[in-house]
Amino acid sequence: MKTQLLKSVSACLIVSTVLFSTSCKEDQILQESQVEQNIGDDSNAKLLGTKLDKFVFAQKIEDYLYNVGFGYSIYVEGEEIFKGNGGEGFARKGFEVGGAKPHGASVRQETLAATQFVTALAVLKTLRKYNISVKAKVWPYLPKGWVPSQKFKSLSFEQLLAHKTGLSNVFAPNKIKLVVEGTIDNAPLIGNADINYSLLGIITPFVEAVELSKKGNATRLNLLNKVPMAFNTYANAFGEIVLANVFVPAGLPYANRVSWSAWNESGPINASLATQGYPALKGDAPGLDKAEVVAHAGATGLYLSASEFAKIQSAASQFKIVSSDDLKLMKDSLLGFTGKINGGVGTYYYKTDSGLNCETMIMDFGKVQVCILANSTQNDFVQNPAAIAKLFDQSLH
Repeated sequence: MKTQLLKSVSACLIVSTVLFSTSCKEDQILQESQVEQNIGDDSNAKLLGTKLDKFVFAQKIEDYLYNVGFGYSIYVEGEEIFKGNGGEGFARKGFEVGGAKPHGASVRQETLAATQFVTALAVLKTLRKYNISVKAKVWPYLPKGWVPSQKFKSLSFEQLLAHKTGLSNVFAPNKIKLVVEGTIDNAPLIGNADINYSLLGIITPFVEAVELSKKGNATRLNLLNKVPMAFNTYANAFGEIVLANVFVPAGLPYANRVSWSAWNESGPINASLATQGYPALKGDAPGLDKAEVVAHAGATGLYLSASEFAKIQSAASQFKIVSSDDLKLMKDSLLGFTGKINGGVGTYYYKTDSGLNCETMIMDFGKVQVCILANSTQNDFVQNPAAIAKLFDQSLH
């Protein structure tokens, strides 16, 4: 909460000696490739400092998001600041089942398409494991009985990861196969479309299964192909891949509990007890339960806290999940990212989404990672990521 952050400053200084050394020096956040990434003739950029005032940045985020329920987390060079304190509003209001619960950095909620950042990490890690190029075609890894159109046969992993397929966006699970086969080709989308990552969530388990089959072990492939259109089976297999290749190397607590459905440290929970999505921060309008998105696990729906998500971002930035070359590829080609901003001290990368009365944003500033998860929708931070980038720049000295 806003007041909690200010009251906790002295406590943070005491218990976080690793973060704030005895000299309490601020963190150097200048990106390694600053020379190439700095804005060319922007005189304002030349006046910016290179050190982040973490207290100022945190307070600016809270002030900016005054009219939504949210949790946020900031990681600086692998360390979280203000752990557990970042947020405002309610995850659930008093009239909901289970009673009132405040929102905050450690409170889990729907992450929407921010999920795609995690998917991109998992896909790249899987491809590297089996020495498969990102330019390899995806169609050999389709489920049995899915007959790709000529258009689909031309598509590579890189094109799906970069949202450069032109495939029609569909939500109904039984229509995903029709898109692959070319039966549905109405109003193809150029740009971000969940269908690309929904397909990656289905295809990635088959990458592992097919490659193992080539080595004489067809057990996993037979399981995946046992029942046609087995989206639950695909999602479970994809979850196992993400667990091994993202959650575990990121060091997530309760990594084996993480789910695309509502969960807590003890396991799955009823969606009515999860963080709700509200049409407004105030008022008595009921919230929306956490949605089930089995067929679209690659595209949306991870249920994580801002603290947990930012921990994944931070681990990725330190090359604990993918290599430096693959992280550069993700940024250069916007794999798992929505876009980039030419900031005061480099290029900033972001992923945003809104839906189900929720809004989500992750941002990468180089050595600083930020995750903001809101469960009401009265702020424009998702539509205007440059505003958060500006707050970052204003916190440099």
